[in-house]
Amino acid sequence: MPPRIPSYPALIRFAVPVMLASIATPLMGMVDTAVLGRLGDPAVIAAAGIGGTMFTVIYWCFAFLRYTTTAQVSQAIGRHDPGAVLLAGLRPMLAAVVGGIALWLLQWPIAWIGLRLLEPPAAVLTLAHDYFNVRIWSAPLTLLGYAQFAWLMGQGRARTVMLLQVALNAALASLFVLVFHWGITGAAKATVTSEACICLVTTTLMLQRVPMGRWYAVRRQVLEKAAWRVLFSANVDITLRTLLLTGSFALMTERGARLGLMDLAANQILMQAFLLVANLLDGFATAAEVFGGRAIGAGSRAVLVQIVRRSAALSLGWSLLIASALFIVKPWYVHAMTSNVPLQQTAAEYWPWVATLPLICIWAFLWDGVFMSAMRTRTLRNTMLCAVTVYVPSLFVLSSAWGNHGIWAALAILMAARSVFLTLAWPNLKNAVGIMQSAPPKSRPAGANHP
Repeated sequence: MPPRIPSYPALIRFAVPVMLASIATPLMGMVDTAVLGRLGDPAVIAAAGIGGTMFTVIYWCFAFLRYTTTAQVSQAIGRHDPGAVLLAGLRPMLAAVVGGIALWLLQWPIAWIGLRLLEPPAAVLTLAHDYFNVRIWSAPLTLLGYAQFAWLMGQGRARTVMLLQVALNAALASLFVLVFHWGITGAAKATVTSEACICLVTTTLMLQRVPMGRWYAVRRQVLEKAAWRVLFSANVDITLRTLLLTGSFALMTERGARLGLMDLAANQILMQAFLLVANLLDGFATAAEVFGGRAIGAGSRAVLVQIVRRSAALSLGWSLLIASALFIVKPWYVHAMTSNVPLQQTAAEYWPWVATLPLICIWAFLWDGVFMSAMRTRTLRNTMLCAVTVYVPSLFVLSSAWGNHGIWAALAILMAARSVFLTLAWPNLKNAVGIMQSAPPKSRPAGANHP
C-alpha cells in the first residue's frame, strides 16, 4: 500500500522544527561573530571567518553523515523494516566517532594546509590558528551530533532541542569573551562546550525513544561488509560533491582576502547571514527528502511527484518571504554584528546580494533533498561538478572586474547552475521510481545514482 501524500499543513509542521534545529550551527557562528564584533577589531572577526571556513570545509566532508542517514532511515520506514532503521543510525554514528578521532590525529597538517591555502593577512593568521587549535577538539562530538540528528530527522522526529545549543553557546561566548577576556579562543571554547552538551542531550533522547536493549540486539549486523560497501559508495559521491561546494566557499574567502581586511571581515558577517538563511530554506527540502524517501521505499511514483510539487510550492513562498525579510532587517543586522562603523558600511554595501540569493538558492536546495531521498548521489556529484566548472571562471573574471560584488555574483551563478542541472536530471529519477523499488540500498538504489 503506497504511503499517504502529505498535506501542505503536514509538510509545514515537519519543516518548521527542522528549520529551527538546522539553524543551530549557523546561529552559533553568528553569535561568535556578534560577540567578537563587540571588541571592535576587524582582524578578530576576519580570523573567526577564516577559522570558520576551515571547519566548514572539514565538517562538510562528512556531510554524508547527514544526507545518507536521513535517506536510508526514510526508505527503511517505507519498507517497514525497524531493524534497518536502527542500523541506518548505528553505522554513521560509528563512522562519525572514527572520523572525529582521525581529525584529532591530523589536526596539525590540516591547520597548516588550510591556512596556507586561504592566505589570511598577517594580523589574522595567528588569531585564526588559535581559534582552530581549540575548536578542533570537539570534532568527534560534532560529527556524532550530525549522525544523531539525521537519524531523528529521518523519522520525522526533529525538534527544537538544537536551539538549546545556540542559547548555551551565546551565554558561554559572552562570558568567555566579554567577561573573562579570552578573546577569540573564548569563542572557540564556548562552541566546544555547547557541542558536547547537545551531543549528550541528543543521546539521551535517542535512548528514550529506543531502549538500549533494541540497539544492542542489532549490534552484530553493524559491521556487515556489504552494508558498508553500499554506504561507502554513496558517501564517496556525497563527500566529493560536498568538497566541491565547500571548496567554492573557501575560494570565495581566498578571493576576499586578496581584496583586503575590510572586505574579508565584511564577507564573514554576510556569510553568517547567508548560512543562516540557507538552513532556513532547507526545511522543505528535508521534508521532500524524508517523505520522498518513504514514497520511493514503497515504489510509488505518483506519491513522489505530488510530494515534489507541494514542496516546491511551499519552498517558493518561503523564499519570497525570507528575501523580503532580509531587505528589512539589514540596518539592524549589520549594527548588531559589529561596532566598527566603516565595517558596518562595507557590509551594508553588499547586503543586497544576501537578500536576493534565497530566490536563486531555493531550487538547488529543494532538488538536493529530492535526489537524496532516492540516494541518487552520483547525480548530485556530477551536477555539482558541472556547476563548479561554470562558477570558477566566473569568480575569477567577475572578482577582477567588480571586486567584492563580483565574488557574490559568482556565488549566485553557482547556485543557479546547480538548480538548472538538477532540474534537467529530474525526469530520469521520476521515471525510475516504480520500475525499480528501493531495496536495502545498493550502490544505485531506486534506479539511482543538497547549503
